[in-house]
Amino acid sequence: MNKFIAFARHTALGLISILLASGLLLWSDPGKERSSQNQGSQVLKIAIMNFISVPVLENGEKGLLAGLAEKGFEDGGKLEIVRYNAEGDRATAILIAKDVVGRGYDLALTLSTPMLQSLASSNLDTKQKHMFTLTTDPAGAGVGISRNDPLDHPPYMTGYGTPQPVDKLFEMARRANPKLKRVGVLWNPAESNSEASTIQARAICKKLNIELIEITVDSSAAILESAKALLARNVEAIWAGGDTVVAAGLETMIATAASGGIPVFTNMPEDVQVGALFCLGADYFEVGRSGGHLAARILNGEDIATIPVENFVPEQLAINNKVAPQFLSSWTIPPEWQQQAKKIVD
Repeated sequence: MNKFIAFARHTALGLISILLASGLLLWSDPGKERSSQNQGSQVLKIAIMNFISVPVLENGEKGLLAGLAEKGFEDGGKLEIVRYNAEGDRATAILIAKDVVGRGYDLALTLSTPMLQSLASSNLDTKQKHMFTLTTDPAGAGVGISRNDPLDHPPYMTGYGTPQPVDKLFEMARRANPKLKRVGVLWNPAESNSEASTIQARAICKKLNIELIEITVDSSAAILESAKALLARNVEAIWAGGDTVVAAGLETMIATAASGGIPVFTNMPEDVQVGALFCLGADYFEVGRSGGHLAARILNGEDIATIPVENFVPEQLAINNKVAPQFLSSWTIPPEWQQQAKKIVD
């Protein structure tokens, strides 16, 4: 019995010594501090979903990333960003949306109306956090957003609307060409954003006594023949709103219009870079940047249900002095536009 008690005491002392030594090592282990820090600075994972590679959306995406970075959320730091692009295909957009919903991102960000609609329809059951931007008319997109109450929206979805200043643009067109009577437009009726801008154009054209000649298109492959059809109907200019189908074939449309001796004016300031005569629309880098700031608020824990859906339209005038001489017989860029323009192609 005495030998057994002595053995037990000896074993207990050994176990206690081992436990004390292990505790000391854990307490002094520098890796413990690093692990604790990592838990306190968890890397968040977000999806950025773009619909098509056109300058306006690419510029907005750059602004979105800049806005996130300004608020401390940079890819590879506090944030892991996965980027998607449907390249203008709605079926692909739907597949992307289903994939994003199934991956459990901390936040999904959509750029453009078609991508907003794709994610909204796939997210009805999952209710993943969703922020949208670069969207002309969120209330008209059919995703549960009220036109009258900024707080009446799905509690997991919010963002900015950016309606185009269509009225102002047509008033500018009349100023540049006081005799303007017939303007053509190509637009895709499947895009609610394009429909919203076209409805505005009809109203302002009626007010200004301008005939709006409309041709609908469902793919960029139809742009060339449709633009020729507008020329055959003796339009004096072609206008483009926020249509992604037209944006994908914009250079073709502008070249076709120029061959007929008429200019193109649009609501996308970036379009002067590819030959539009003048443009008035939102500064989409700034729209994206503000979207980045809003996304940061959500990532920091702000309740989406309490964030109103508001419009944000930082207007930007752009003119193209390089193509202007082609249309001098009918069109004149007023001198004050040179001072007001934020983008000028010379």
